[in-house]
Amino acid sequence: MSTKFEENVTKAYQKQAYDIAREEYGQYFEALEKHPRLLVGTQVPAVGKEGMETLRSSEDAKEWQEAVKGLLIEEIREQATAKMEESAEYMQTVHASIDLFKNNPDLIPGTKNFNRQLADQFAGMMEPYEVRVEGKLQGYSIPVQPIIEKLRAQLKTAAAPSPAPAAPPAAASAPRPAPEPPQAGIPSKASSGAEKEDFSTLFGTIGLPNLQI
Repeated sequence: MSTKFEENVTKAYQKQAYDIAREEYGQYFEALEKHPRLLVGTQVPAVGKEGMETLRSSEDAKEWQEAVKGLLIEEIREQATAKMEESAEYMQTVHASIDLFKNNPDLIPGTKNFNRQLADQFAGMMEPYEVRVEGKLQGYSIPVQPIIEKLRAQLKTAAAPSPAPAAPPAAASAPRPAPEPPQAGIPSKASSGAEKEDFSTLFGTIGLPNLQI
């Protein structure tokens, strides 16, 4: 994707340089578009020296056309290269933006893994560092990958379920006093099975022997 983008930008600058050269050297382009035989006997701008020269033959005209074509191509190439160098910072910003989405698919809107919360937090934090061209966001003026990774980690930590609080240790209860022996004339009350189980558990917890009731 990065290579394709750079190729497209290079072609755009070459086209721009071509249009400028054609406007500036119109008479050369007109001569290049003619058949060499049609240039025989005509005067054309001299190549490699000042003034004009007369083309004596179709072969002479063809050689002149080849020489002029080479000079124009070199001129266009130099102009396009100069434009590329001038826009080096912009190109670097756009390359970084391409890498941003290539390395962080969860920031691509409309995809299955799009993380809107991460995208919104990142966009808000990076607003002071936006690089815009004609109002359109092209990238950011600082490296952003470490920031994205930190935000993603923070969101994962916040979303993780909190561990359940540990149960407080069971408090040791004091043993209940042993039942008094039945008084004369008053029958003792029989204990239920549930009461026996509760007592057994209680005494087992504090390490005392079970009492038979």
